[in-house]
Amino acid sequence: MACGGTEDMPGVRHPLLEDFLQQNPGCDEESAERAFLVYQDLTEVRGWWFTELAFSDALERPYVTGQKSRRLPRQAVLPVSVEERISLHDVQTFFCKIYASGALVKSLTLAVNDLDSTVVYYKLTSGLSPPDPPDVTVQRKQDKDVQFDRKRRHVAACVRQFMEQNSAAFPTSTKSLTEEEL
Repeated sequence: MACGGTEDMPGVRHPLLEDFLQQNPGCDEESAERAFLVYQDLTEVRGWWFTELAFSDALERPYVTGQKSRRLPRQAVLPVSVEERISLHDVQTFFCKIYASGALVKSLTLAVNDLDSTVVYYKLTSGLSPPDPPDVTVQRKQDKDVQFDRKRRHVAACVRQFMEQNSAAFPTSTKSLTEEEL
């Protein structure tokens, strides 16, 4: 089984995984390895902050907690095998048994993974999530429009500068196209 890049060395585990298994004797190795793969993906690939492996005695399974960025609250990520079937009852149980920052989670991310390091994330919430207010949606759209316009102006300035610097390579009879010619 894969365990953090040591699959060619049987019996050798990452020290963090080894410590986790010693501290949580109720955790089976395969579940711990799955959680460790998610831990590595979140920490090393996605750049999460303050990422930790945790174990739920009530669920008898490991999970990962961390922050997507320094300013966002701590989140819980539950590794799930691709072969595992999850019912609505299971999801409700997860919300009653998983903690982040000392409180029960209101949203949970399922990390569906295989031991070949493939991970797909699904975010779940407890209950319905209300949509953003219209003013927030309008503001986001305006922010994206401003950002796009900035990029467009920057690209146009770069092209203009390139054309000026390389004017000898381009014919002198170039003219600006009008809207009708486009």
